[in-house]
Amino acid sequence: MIRVRLLALTMILLAVGLAGAQDWTEMSPEEQQAMLEAWTKLGSPAEAHQHLDDMVGSWKTTTSVWMSGPGSEAMVTEGTSEKSWVLGGRWVEERYQGAMMGRPLEGRGMTGFDNYKNMYINTWQDDGSTTLTYATGVRHPDTGVLTFYGQADEPMLEVQDRTIKYTYVIESRDRHVFNMYDLHAGDDYKIFEIVYERLK
Repeated sequence: MIRVRLLALTMILLAVGLAGAQDWTEMSPEEQQAMLEAWTKLGSPAEAHQHLDDMVGSWKTTTSVWMSGPGSEAMVTEGTSEKSWVLGGRWVEERYQGAMMGRPLEGRGMTGFDNYKNMYINTWQDDGSTTLTYATGVRHPDTGVLTFYGQADEPMLEVQDRTIKYTYVIESRDRHVFNMYDLHAGDDYKIFEIVYERLK
């Protein structure tokens, strides 16, 4: 228990800075306890995390890439994905195995919810590049669609930080669709899609 309290205190001090550390020493035990409880609540899984539960499981993936934009012939590959809760139910980790451009591709993704920023977070990295992508987003309260905005590079075009939109559509517990749109080219310029179908 003492170790947990010390860890929480350290995180608080890092969060509020040196000035905050001085304020901490001037607080009463009741005020310190209230701050610890507030910090613990902020760092704990919330209702927003529960909306990610349908992502968890073993999946067959079908990936379509439109190299020449919407309407062109798609490059289609298949793969698998394992998604599981990690770090105490704070993040859904994806472990992907598939192919891209005729070569095997292994990827890792993390999706969670930042209680402080009140935003969903998505990261991705794979063995096809040295890039880590990062996007933030929201969940539509009626449709449940997760919409993220981030940036991506286009090395072949010598372009950096191109604005990208991602949508994650949970059609049912057994089928999800991840879409990527190049907003530099247009609002509906879809360039990438992964269909997830649950393995029975």
